[in-house]
Amino acid sequence: MPRRSFLPLAVLTLLAGCGTGTAASPSAAPSPTQNNAHAIQAIKADCMKTKGFRYVPWARPTLAASDEDEKRTSGDYAAEKAYRSKNGFNVASLLAYRPDQEASKADKQPVDPNYAIRRDLSPAQQEVYETTSDTCEAQAIKQVTGKVVKSKDDWTIQANVMISRRWKRDLDGDPELAELASEMADCMTAKGYRLSGTTPTAVAFWGETTFRKEMHELARKEDKSIPAFDPEQQMAYLPYLTPAEARRLLDREIKAALDDLECGKRFYPVFRPKSDEVARQVDAEFGLR
Repeated sequence: MPRRSFLPLAVLTLLAGCGTGTAASPSAAPSPTQNNAHAIQAIKADCMKTKGFRYVPWARPTLAASDEDEKRTSGDYAAEKAYRSKNGFNVASLLAYRPDQEASKADKQPVDPNYAIRRDLSPAQQEVYETTSDTCEAQAIKQVTGKVVKSKDDWTIQANVMISRRWKRDLDGDPELAELASEMADCMTAKGYRLSGTTPTAVAFWGETTFRKEMHELARKEDKSIPAFDPEQQMAYLPYLTPAEARRLLDREIKAALDDLECGKRFYPVFRPKSDEVARQVDAEFGLR
């Protein structure tokens, strides 16, 4: 069975430009996180070389956010409605639109050269390559950021947990957000939805968490070794769905996401800028782009 894909916390994808923007100008000064990413890659390449593997230092180019992404980050209603009408909470869309996304990436996006290097190895060598890659990446991350991680996946999980905790710490105690969240929760309850709580973070992420968990549980039915879903880590495994199955799940998700947006008209323009700033701070701390 092929190695399963993780569904990382969406905000990190959003901050990296969602893959929808254009490449940043080469003359632009690199950010501290870009410098960290390149430093990690250089150290990893040296480590891989000492282990007998070729590895090309490669950090995905930072993409400039599109005008629509900027509007969404500010909580713009029209931009968010257009996005949710197609992608819902951006969970099932990753499967429903996967063929289109893969074709787009192949045509437009730079490709990590190490995929080809790994692909040319024998199955046994690929296993060793992956283990060595994780070990070398962990060493590089610790050297550059001081973070102790086991692998790239663990790196992302730790960042997710830190983001979740700081959101709760910094946003759930915000009086304005608390009032707006309570108003939104009442609206969603009236529409028949069951939220896990009425705090700003519970209200903001109930939808994404709900569908992320559903996706994860489908994967667990296929593979009993997959651990239970952890709401704090927010790392969901992706199941193997047919295009029709993925589409049905996405249709349900889109309806919920649009209801959520209608109820959150006053909440999201206040919540989004504050939550994204917290995520950016953690992003920098962990050396993530």
